[in-house]
Amino acid sequence: MITVFLLGLALTGSATSTNLDMLETVVLNAMEPVSEQVAAQCTESIRLHIQGEHAGGWLIEQIATMSLRAAGVTVFSARDEEGWVLNLRPMELSVTYAQTRRSWILGGKQIPRVASCEISAVLIDPQGNIVLTAREGSVIESTVSPSDIVILESSTERWANGELSEEESGNILEPLVVTGVVTALVYLFYSSRN
Repeated sequence: MITVFLLGLALTGSATSTNLDMLETVVLNAMEPVSEQVAAQCTESIRLHIQGEHAGGWLIEQIATMSLRAAGVTVFSARDEEGWVLNLRPMELSVTYAQTRRSWILGGKQIPRVASCEISAVLIDPQGNIVLTAREGSVIESTVSPSDIVILESSTERWANGELSEEESGNILEPLVVTGVVTALVYLFYSSRN
């Protein structure tokens, strides 16, 4: 329900969400069930470790800390102390673009954009026992104009930028269809006058 609500806000707002905004939303959506499960284990405080080499690890750490605190769990960053440990590994964290399309035959071009996140979580108790393992994910979609892509992508976080797909048949077929439609309309206009 939260995913749908946040997606609705992103799509109905006056400004289109940036790629980084969408990634923050999917990380939050993926972390909420993990935070609830950690809080249900009666852990009042944990040490958070982000595993792997993903360049977006900082974003997961920031959102995870916020989500855990909202669930009533205190988060420590000290790595040498004993206690509960939550290991998070980003399995997927990216934005992708689909092939450009038009809403109508003569409408403006639109590019579908998908932000996805999948996180693997392992909760370890102070004795070193694995208490919880979870794998949670979230996906949201939006559609943007090709001219907005440059504005919506991050200039500093290159990993948050998707790659535009090459349009195999669209470059040849699209002008032919538009030309055919315009020619038919001109023909119909002048033929009805005679």
